[in-house]
Amino acid sequence: MRPSEVAVLGLALAASAALAGEPPKGFVPVQHEVSISRTVRLRYLLHLPEGYGNDDRRWPLLLYLHGGLGRGRDFAKMGWYPIIQMVSEGVSLSLIVLAPQCPEGETWTDPDVLVAVLDEVLASYRVDPDRVYLVGYSMGGEGAWFLAYRHPEVFAAIAPMSGYCNPLWATRLARLPVWAFHGAKDDLISVGATERMVAELRKEGGDVKVSIDPERGHSPPSRAEHEALLAWLLEHRRPARERR
Repeated sequence: MRPSEVAVLGLALAASAALAGEPPKGFVPVQHEVSISRTVRLRYLLHLPEGYGNDDRRWPLLLYLHGGLGRGRDFAKMGWYPIIQMVSEGVSLSLIVLAPQCPEGETWTDPDVLVAVLDEVLASYRVDPDRVYLVGYSMGGEGAWFLAYRHPEVFAAIAPMSGYCNPLWATRLARLPVWAFHGAKDDLISVGATERMVAELRKEGGDVKVSIDPERGHSPPSRAEHEALLAWLLEHRRPARERR
């Protein structure tokens, strides 16, 4: 990854009274102050897979952006999202999970902050920089589309779920493997947003999959779909042309 253009100051912390809200099982709460044109205090959950640190290998990393209900300063608000649930229930995932918590009143529209956190984690942990994946649901789905549009060179593959997106982003996103998810009965964010983006990506020659559930409204994909997605993500590596 390119050198960060913003400064990140912080220290991984064990669960403590300083961070309100108990983290879901299997995660360590982390707080960083990120200084750009303003100071942003961004908390995140970090999960290290079983076997991490036993040898010198580098691990794939999944950056997960939650939906609007996860905002705030209580990690419990993030506990119902499927990726977080899987870790909390002890499902063995062969990757690092990085799940920031969006501050109250904000959205995932500040890619510099997210890239700064990624830079910090890549510098501090044994991450394979060619196997960084991006998944987001609802507000996080929009955030995933937008972050990948702004920084397609960072990711090996992305999976936006039920998120708004602008088809004009397709030219830059077409270089990435994409698996998009949406419910056909979504009454909050129209499935048409995903359908239009997928159509544009295909026009651009993109490597894109789409799963439209005819019975699902505005809710995350099933556990089985998440398991299939994780296996699909791990098949991908960032191409050599994107490395710096």
